[in-house]
Amino acid sequence: MPTSTSLVETPCHRHHFFVGGIYVEDKTSLFGGYMMRGQTYVERLTPVGGARLSPALILVHGGGQSGMNWLRTPDGRKGWASYFLDQGYEVYVVDTAARGRSAPDSAQEYIHYPTGMVEQFWTATKAFAQWPQASLHTQWPGTGRKGDPVFDEYYASILPSSVDLVAYQQAQGDGLAALLKHIGGASIVLVHSQGAPAGWLAADTCPDLVKAIIAVEPNGPPFAGVHPHNNTPARLWGLTDVPMTFSPPVAMPSMFRLVTSDTGREAKSPVVLQDERDSEAPVRQLTKLKDIRVLVEVGEASYHAGFDHATVAFLRQAGVRCDFIELEKEGIHGNGHMQMLELNNLEIAAVLHKWIVDNDLATACAQSC
Repeated sequence: MPTSTSLVETPCHRHHFFVGGIYVEDKTSLFGGYMMRGQTYVERLTPVGGARLSPALILVHGGGQSGMNWLRTPDGRKGWASYFLDQGYEVYVVDTAARGRSAPDSAQEYIHYPTGMVEQFWTATKAFAQWPQASLHTQWPGTGRKGDPVFDEYYASILPSSVDLVAYQQAQGDGLAALLKHIGGASIVLVHSQGAPAGWLAADTCPDLVKAIIAVEPNGPPFAGVHPHNNTPARLWGLTDVPMTFSPPVAMPSMFRLVTSDTGREAKSPVVLQDERDSEAPVRQLTKLKDIRVLVEVGEASYHAGFDHATVAFLRQAGVRCDFIELEKEGIHGNGHMQMLELNNLEIAAVLHKWIVDNDLATACAQSC
């Protein structure tokens, strides 16, 4: 299998710690006492000589993944953590609650993604053609199939995921909010896929501590689909399975009045939005997110290419300043869902950094931050 002398390819100061977590009484063992649940493992990476750009950048992984996604690629190339360190940011990498080095919750049930699912949706999508854009997938290193050394290295890193996504999202959001409070000043939060609810929920909890959210192919689309783990309706609160703050308030998901509109594009799914024609159910606004800049970014060949536009439309309707980057419109082609690991991963990171700079979200430090 591919090897690397260092998980972080850029020289840096590296520290780790935990945030969040609560003690729960242990009523099952002979010893008594308490168990900790919901703690979140964090790595703090600081450029040698100190950060040259502020604010800090927090990287949140997706489903079945861990903070490993950001440190290097499975074929040994630089990861996004190293890229952003090179630009001068202090970078925080998390293992979300009950994942990786954040201890599993014994009260939860877990599922492991089999190789067939990983090949079809992430690494060898062209071969399976499950959606129209899949035929454009060219950027995964190697064949993307079991037995290929790059695939095997990647698959070895995949971790079990909680079946209870409501509990998982709540723990994600709580852990990220605890990290934001630990850091202090407002940070930029970069989330991927199933990690996106952590960003939305943490921003809802402590909006003053989030300067921007970069959502790379975020969990979606709003109000649509089912959870593959248990076939229950997904994202009943739009972005999440956990309540968020809306104005006027929403006590239960049934209070949303929704309408489905066709995009008129064969490869794009319909968009589910709040019905602006219903005078008895005004369009609810995400008031806690209104002062936070948001970017949604999607790859050309990913299964998300068919529906991330719906997440953008929902956010904009809910009063959020949301930009949308489709990589092919930036001249970047062939990317699937796991783009931070693909052959052109650093080219994509540069697009995200350009968005940060173009929107004046990063400030050069007069001396190390």
